[in-house]
Amino acid sequence: MRVRVASAGTGKTYALTSRFTAALAEHPPYRLAAVTFTRAAAAELKTRLRERLLAIADGSFAPSGEEDRPPEAVMARAGELATGVLGATVTTIHGFFAELLRQNALAVGLEPDFLRIDAAEAEAVFAEEARAFVYLNDAPPERAEELVALFARRSLAAELRPQGPAAAALFRDYQAVFERYRRRLGGEALGPSDVELLAWRLLEDAGRNRRLGERLRARLARVFVDEYQDTSPLQGEVFAALERLGVAVEVVGDPKQSIYAFRNADVGVFRRAMAAGEPLPPLEVSWRHDRKMVAFLNRYTGWVAQERPEAFRREEAPPVRPRPNAGAGRVEVQVVRGAGRLDGLRPFEADQLARWLAARHEEEGYQWRDMAVLVRSHSSVPLLGRALAGHEIPYVVIGGRGFYDLIEVRDLVHAARVALDPGNAYSLAAFLRGPFGGLEQEAMERVLRAENPLAELERTAPEVAGRLHQLGAWVQTLPPLEFFERVVRTPFLGGQSYLERLEPPARANVDQLLFKMAQRRYRRLEFLLRDLEDLRGSDEASVPEGGFDAVRVYTLHGSKGLEWPVVALYDLNRGQPDFKDPFYVRPGSGEFAAAGDADYDRFAAEWKAREEWESFRLLYVGLSRAAERMLVSYSVPLKDGAEKFWRHTLARTLHVEVGLAGWEEVEVRRLDATRLPRPRLAAPPRVRTEAADERLRQPVEPLARPPVYSPSAFKAEKGAPAELADGGELVVELESEPVDAGLVARTTGILVHYAIGENWGPERLNDLWTQEAMQRLGEAERARVREEVSALLERYWALLGAELPALAVRDEDYPELPLVLPTRAEGFDTVWEGVIDRLYRVGEDWVLEDYKTDREVHPERYHFQLALYRRAIREAWGVEPRARLVYLRFGQVVELEPELLEEAFERGLGEILPL
Repeated sequence: MRVRVASAGTGKTYALTSRFTAALAEHPPYRLAAVTFTRAAAAELKTRLRERLLAIADGSFAPSGEEDRPPEAVMARAGELATGVLGATVTTIHGFFAELLRQNALAVGLEPDFLRIDAAEAEAVFAEEARAFVYLNDAPPERAEELVALFARRSLAAELRPQGPAAAALFRDYQAVFERYRRRLGGEALGPSDVELLAWRLLEDAGRNRRLGERLRARLARVFVDEYQDTSPLQGEVFAALERLGVAVEVVGDPKQSIYAFRNADVGVFRRAMAAGEPLPPLEVSWRHDRKMVAFLNRYTGWVAQERPEAFRREEAPPVRPRPNAGAGRVEVQVVRGAGRLDGLRPFEADQLARWLAARHEEEGYQWRDMAVLVRSHSSVPLLGRALAGHEIPYVVIGGRGFYDLIEVRDLVHAARVALDPGNAYSLAAFLRGPFGGLEQEAMERVLRAENPLAELERTAPEVAGRLHQLGAWVQTLPPLEFFERVVRTPFLGGQSYLERLEPPARANVDQLLFKMAQRRYRRLEFLLRDLEDLRGSDEASVPEGGFDAVRVYTLHGSKGLEWPVVALYDLNRGQPDFKDPFYVRPGSGEFAAAGDADYDRFAAEWKAREEWESFRLLYVGLSRAAERMLVSYSVPLKDGAEKFWRHTLARTLHVEVGLAGWEEVEVRRLDATRLPRPRLAAPPRVRTEAADERLRQPVEPLARPPVYSPSAFKAEKGAPAELADGGELVVELESEPVDAGLVARTTGILVHYAIGENWGPERLNDLWTQEAMQRLGEAERARVREEVSALLERYWALLGAELPALAVRDEDYPELPLVLPTRAEGFDTVWEGVIDRLYRVGEDWVLEDYKTDREVHPERYHFQLALYRRAIREAWGVEPRARLVYLRFGQVVELEPELLEEAFERGLGEILPL
């Protein structure tokens, strides 16, 4: 195997096209393959190959050096090859493996026309089977999660090897569920890891079967692989097996950018190829970066290679030099320092970053779209967004999905598919559950399980069936572009069209999709859908470049492969969660240990070290995105005059471990937060819904209080409605079904508080819908609760790490803490009982939080309740916590002054008298 290292910005795509072109002198195009990691990259590579050959044919091609000069045999028939290369295999890694399987389907017992499903679809099918297995075998619910997690790790090895009784038990259950999964797909559909495993088995068999091996060698002579540092161990085994068969494999990549361990990528695959293969000269010229950028990156990679070789080694970090006409460039580091907590410094950091971006725009003429802000975690985004909005800087947050994987694009694809073929189970399910159908999960499953799903849909949801018939009529009479325009602009639900239901960025994405369709002028909808499928997984931006002149906000992981003239890295002193998984798999060997096994702690330590080494590479990815100007920004709290960094943060890596003293390439600014202007932050978004029944706001007639009493009940007595039953009518109409608003509100509060108390994130949202509280609701009430709970929790998650300290940085944390406080007023004894939503400590600072789902912000209603909580904590633990109300509906945190609470406590006790 030939191996080339290509650092960021050194032109590896150009080098790959050069090597592919040279190989055409020895082999016809159909015997060559080029493999990339996204469909968009594959399409771009094929375009560049054809353009290069056409330029060679007309004499306009100018080689960059002797190695780039095309062979005489290629020059002699470049025009012919430019046509022939259109038939070459240039595809994604899974597309390449799938093509191997289709060409040799009978050898592995497959139908050649098997369907490829994506990782999310495959995992969803496996998860359903895992939950069924757990239910049927009376296993604990968390077993299903463990099984799904093991399924997601299949690419770490060709074979999994349990190391201990706990792992063995998990593996037995996994094998049983996997058999259910395999039977359900029936060989007609394969997920990504299925394709990988079957391709490996095919090539292993070819090594033992002479005729099969000859068939593969006759079809393939050489394979070029891009981004090889992102391959998983199982994918690496496939390419190694090709080499053993006699197929030449040439790979290019950058181990310094191997940052996808969470997707099973393993930098060890590239390193083993380097050790065993033939090294090609590394690419040494950066065509992206200006001079100071190059000097800074060389300094950083040199330090890591010397001090942290586990992250990347000297041979993986060759020095690069700037292009001949490179500009000067500029690298700045902004350190916001001050006493207190990190959360108190972040607003100043975000504000200073926004001012820096505004100066680049106003003083240096950069357009907003030429700038990007990179964060390690989405938790940094809410505060950053408020700072950008406060300075009137347009911005857009780019998620992890590519353009063709966006929900709005997939909604339209499924609508078109089901219009062409209502019997397509995958698209019918998506249509019924999505915005065009709007069915509940149970109703959708009932339709799909029916012997005749369309007849069942006519019977149970005639309005949805009518929409489906309407799509079918359009698809028969309208050209593709007009069909999609009709789909997105015709009112369907509540008099709204699909476009009207979307937020502006999503609406712009749909407009961009329609524009792309108009450019291609498709005559057949089937051809359009084929191209949309081929482009899935593309790294094309999910916001059209021509649509918004706005600053892009990406995570560091999401920014890989992209570049901008101006880049800022924000909030690099944000810590990361430190938790243990139920099991750990060793990449390559497949050995895995589960909690309770003798090897578990050792395997966990190895995995944690792997994550730490990857953080150095993640920082390199962020630092190498800027071409001309870069700002690195972080905040540092001072304690006893010393700077305090959280463990395992990128800022600690750069500031403490690497150190920037004496780096002439870098301008370091240390900013004292006490001397900075007040941060200009936009208010967090609010949603205010007025109650339709004003009677809910009236004081309740007082009742005799028992000796054991609740502060929330006392609050309701004083004329403030309880937060779980406020706002809205007692009975409202939703989709013609009566809804008990009080029951909906109470259930919403129960589920929201439960999710927060359990520290559940978005990945556990679906588990809430199986809670007992949901079972007493009607279908329309469940829909309302899902909508309310999802919105409230999304605002809570957005607050974490912004207005509220992230869970990972809390030194002590006590959710749902029981309260008992005896009081005496004028000889009348009352024992107050309740539950404190949350008490936690960050450093020396104790915080008491109470979460509210109210539809209005009235902190005074809760002064006595919070005063009781605060007094109980003080008497029991001897600490004085800060008291906060967290209004989830508005994403607003209200801190209550201690003096107000003490006054409310004394006033409230004066009212606790027998009636």
